[in-house]
Amino acid sequence: MASIEEKSYNPFSGIIERYVEYIVSQKMETHGFKFLPLGYSSDLCFETNHSVIHIDIKTANIGNPSDFKDTIPLGFNQTSYKGILPLGQRSGKFYVAKGKEPFRVYPNLPVEYVIDDGKKKITITNALLFIYPEYKNILDDIRKDYENVLSLIDDKLKNCILKILIEEQTKGVTNKSVAKFLAKKNKNTNIRTSRILSENVVRAYYIHNLADAIESKFDLNEKDTEKLKIFIERIKNVSESLRKKNIRPIVIISISIPNGKLAPLYDENIVSGKNYGKSIRYHYQNGFFKLLSNEEEKMSRVVFLSYNPEYEEILKGYFSNIYIFETRQKKV
Repeated sequence: MASIEEKSYNPFSGIIERYVEYIVSQKMETHGFKFLPLGYSSDLCFETNHSVIHIDIKTANIGNPSDFKDTIPLGFNQTSYKGILPLGQRSGKFYVAKGKEPFRVYPNLPVEYVIDDGKKKITITNALLFIYPEYKNILDDIRKDYENVLSLIDDKLKNCILKILIEEQTKGVTNKSVAKFLAKKNKNTNIRTSRILSENVVRAYYIHNLADAIESKFDLNEKDTEKLKIFIERIKNVSESLRKKNIRPIVIISISIPNGKLAPLYDENIVSGKNYGKSIRYHYQNGFFKLLSNEEEKMSRVVFLSYNPEYEEILKGYFSNIYIFETRQKKV
């Protein structure tokens, strides 16, 4: 959900999401749901006799409540409800907060699917949200050390390349031409060539047992090699610290996202995301089903499947209502 530069960065989010996708798909198929690999679907998509179910796996850090408190960001493949799209600028001559038809944020998913025989299947969209403790404090120092190691290699790249190319009698090699090559940014990633080469050299040094060759080619002195050796010890210490943390989610939450057929009932809740017209946000707020709830009984779209009781008070500060999913024994 968040970039490496942001406070909320979770380096494990991709791994966690892939693992959860595997577990959920196994469980769904075991219960008779047919896996449906649509190219424009959510992380997971399944078909039943009456519906097409889209499930999106999301992760967030407890220290970044903007990713989950009263709201959840949605991609175009995670909802069938069109979002409100304001027209104009707040500081401009005109501004229409609720927008005007037909200008809305239109998602990729239809409200229902029409099968070959004309049978209609309703679209169901659901987000599984895993909220984790923050590990940023553990990783911040090691990230700084990594940048220092990259800088060490980067400073010596030009001379190393010059030396190798001159030995190979490569034509057109000059200080200026090598410097220009290293400063050039990749058109696809916008990353400098020097950064790309430095990262590869660092991986070669630590992972592929090329320490001796690199120390020789880069003319590293005793002080340089000592820095490189200290860094690997730091990595080992951080790895051990993370192992002891026994990484587990604080809470797992199921969020049922309204189907587009319910418009305009949820128009106030489903709006354009931070990227104007390129994403959608569902402000679930109290989380109640608007048609299924009444004064006597509230039915929540936001259900806690499991949570760590140690974080209960913190979670109560973030969620106005906490509804727990419980299974009950039933005689049939």
